Amino acid sequence: MNAKVKSLCGYIFPAMGGLFVTYLYNVVDGIFVGQGVGSAALGAVNIAVPFITFVVAIAAMFPMGGATVVAIRMGREDKKGANQAFMTAITLTLAMSVLLMIVGMVFSQQIVDISGASKLSDEMRKMAADYLLYYSAFSIPMLMSTCLSVFVRNDGSPTLSFIGMCVGAIANIFLDWLFIFPFGMGIIGAAVASGLGQVFSVLVLLSHFWNKKGRLKLNLIKLEVTLVKKICKRGVPEAISQLTTPVTALCYNIMLASLVGDIGVSTFSVLSFIYSLANAILSGVAQGLQPLWGNSYGKKDTGEINWLFRCGIIINLVLSALIYSALFFFDKLVICIFNSDTELVQTASKALPLFSLSFIPMALNLIYITAARSIPHMGKKRVPCISSLTTCSMLLFSEGYSTG
Repeated sequence: MNAKVKSLCGYIFPAMGGLFVTYLYNVVDGIFVGQGVGSAALGAVNIAVPFITFVVAIAAMFPMGGATVVAIRMGREDKKGANQAFMTAITLTLAMSVLLMIVGMVFSQQIVDISGASKLSDEMRKMAADYLLYYSAFSIPMLMSTCLSVFVRNDGSPTLSFIGMCVGAIANIFLDWLFIFPFGMGIIGAAVASGLGQVFSVLVLLSHFWNKKGRLKLNLIKLEVTLVKKICKRGVPEAISQLTTPVTALCYNIMLASLVGDIGVSTFSVLSFIYSLANAILSGVAQGLQPLWGNSYGKKDTGEINWLFRCGIIINLVLSALIYSALFFFDKLVICIFNSDTELVQTASKALPLFSLSFIPMALNLIYITAARSIPHMGKKRVPCISSLTTCSMLLFSEGYSTG
């Protein structure tokens, strides 16, 4: 295996795995509450999740925008500038997490009612508010684990980034079982288990900086307005990409709650969990390419940028086709992992094959968006394009960007 392929695999697989286990937190909650509490709890989690993922999507602009600036500046050997961008992104993420914690805990009932819970049974409405309340209490480790994993990966430790997310996921799975089954804490136990899992993840990721394994350092800084704007601007495509998930889920929840009721929301919750894992795998490929693109741009290596782009397109196309095939042939088996209620399985199995077709265009879209964010002033000759329409969209995203 040559050095380029080895480097590609060394970033893509840990990024894919890390993002997969990040999304696994909510999915594991869904599995355990679906099996241990019931289909109503499954729907309750889905009602609460859009607000959480909405804030996570907005906050994603800070680590992803910051990581792009860091990667470019590292490619130029500007270590001081890279560390300033790193700490700015950390500070912005911390501020967003405090805001999420306050809003989520104080207005949990109002938020789930806006999300469609007011049209559902009292049982599901109460469980949704309880889940959001306790999940929001762990907002700081929730957002910081994602942020730190991005920078640990960019700082030359993609494996540790993956390990950190895995430790959190394993802790979450064990605590979900402990709190829901032996302790009988129900949906509150699922929320607390997810929060504690994120705490373990943050502790592992912080070891990278405590042990001074890389070039990025944790220190106090003075925020620079220009740098804050640059990070936010670079992170906007990532935020927009991730916002599609909570916005779509919110619209579906509201409509299904009004037209179908509890079973409609519970059915869509299963589809949403499956979608989130597929999105994690495909986004992981794109995020793994991000630091490589940034470094290539910093070195002005156009040939390597093109090669990475082609690899990303091919890998995501193959993965999306494999995911679709698995869901098409094993639809009922996958759904039963969450809940074996006959009505739920029958309804979800009809929708899943058609729903999962969206993974294929999504796979391409994620590569283009990440390329546009990672390569400032990307022109037609810099990156090969599949269609003129996608080219125009890509250039519109990248047109306003200045260099790192």
